[in-house]
Amino acid sequence: MLNLSCFADSVHQLLYGASKIATERDMTQPEPIEPLVQELQEILTRLYGPLLASRDLWKLLGFTNPAAYRQARLRQRIPVVEFEIEGRRGRFALTQDVARWLAEQRLAIPQTNKDLETSNDVTE
Repeated sequence: MLNLSCFADSVHQLLYGASKIATERDMTQPEPIEPLVQELQEILTRLYGPLLASRDLWKLLGFTNPAAYRQARLRQRIPVVEFEIEGRRGRFALTQDVARWLAEQRLAIPQTNKDLETSNDVTE
């Protein structure tokens, strides 16, 4: 059985640790996504293998519970491609697709708190 708390800490550190890299480069250049995708994919593959079952997928996609995940599926709001495998129960997604989606979500938010600090300096 996986230690989900340890895994959650690892993913959190990986996702938010990427901002350290961004502070070292010019903020006008977009951060390349591939190194983060690769690192996430390695971690997820080590923990889950090349396929993620829906029982794990809902947590990685940030849903609060399986019911919220099922509702999103009914509304076609799952951000990665899911598929069925003949002879197996449930739905699956490729680990690499989930890794890319996580990286895209991380890089879509501000890279540093400098933007917030700058705006606070201006208002004071």
